[in-house]
Amino acid sequence: MLITDKPDWKLRLSVDDCVAPKDLKEIKFIRETYNDKGELTDESTYQFFLTKRELIDLSNSLLIS
Repeated sequence: MLITDKPDWKLRLSVDDCVAPKDLKEIKFIRETYNDKGELTDESTYQFFLTKRELIDLSNSLLIS
């Protein structure tokens, strides 16, 4: 999922099921920066492992705040 798409940077979100333990989700935020020629200059990945309940709690707290 593409969250932000600007000429100089992008933020993507990826959510996948973990193989083990089965109740975990792998959440990745990928930030990419680009120079004025549109070339990728930097990429950072922030990876989290959350249960479905933790993911729901996180989503609810973001929406309520």
